[in-house]
Amino acid sequence: MTNPRRKQYGKPDCKRAFNAERMRKWQREYRAEHGQWYTSHKHGEAQREYMRRRYQEQPHWRVRYPERASLLDARRRMRIELADRAEPIVPADVHARDGWTCRLCGGPIDPEVAWPDPMSASVDHIVPLAAGGAHTMANVQSAHLGCNSRKRDRVAD
Repeated sequence: MTNPRRKQYGKPDCKRAFNAERMRKWQREYRAEHGQWYTSHKHGEAQREYMRRRYQEQPHWRVRYPERASLLDARRRMRIELADRAEPIVPADVHARDGWTCRLCGGPIDPEVAWPDPMSASVDHIVPLAAGGAHTMANVQSAHLGCNSRKRDRVAD
């Protein structure tokens, strides 16, 4: 049989074997030509360097759109003021009370991780302000920023 694809017709295991052999052949040729194995640009230090450059060239959306950020901040302040009860809340007190544990996923919160990392500390309203919740210590809990963002303005189950 001269055509290697002909034998695989209708047999997925043969197709898998043919593609695996084709990839191994390509890797051997690449190593013979370049003197090293092919490594993807998406791994290791090259990827970390790419992400560093990308964040420097393209900062956070709050930096790029300060008008929109201030509008959203004003809207949030308005919700807090319009809440039926509001009291000053210190995030460090909330995290200390909850033992630096995310109340949404149950994982530990590292105090050293800074915003905007998804694993950084954040204060979550149990009953969201948008749903009429109060801005009080009884209505807030510790959460990872990523968990809090995924929860959005819903009441957690």
